[in-house]
Amino acid sequence: MERVEAGSHLKCVISMANKEEVLEAMRKMVSRIEEPKMQKQFEGFNKTLLMSYRDLGLDVTIVIQNGEATVSEGTPANPDLTVTTDSATILGILNGSVSATRAGISGKIKTKGAMKDLLKLQHLMKA
Repeated sequence: MERVEAGSHLKCVISMANKEEVLEAMRKMVSRIEEPKMQKQFEGFNKTLLMSYRDLGLDVTIVIQNGEATVSEGTPANPDLTVTTDSATILGILNGSVSATRAGISGKIKTKGAMKDLLKLQHLMKA
């Protein structure tokens, strides 16, 4: 399955990813917490995030605690933050070909949780 994303002057094709690609992308994303500038940014940030991928029927739990993050398959009991999207959109955001803001405005990504926490997580998603 392929979907065409159209920007003002840019058109790119993004294919649906598989479960392994999404899990690997999530691990790579959260590994950025170990970077010195991110360590300071996430100091004292202890949250559980549910990433739900509609197209894959996949829930991924990300736990950020004490400057470290873990990624696992499954649904947490009480997530602090929830992001619902599809695999193509999240991979596009992570590789810089899709704007997280535009994805949110267009409804391709839906979020639930404190806005300040969601904005903080957006730092990890930047390519």
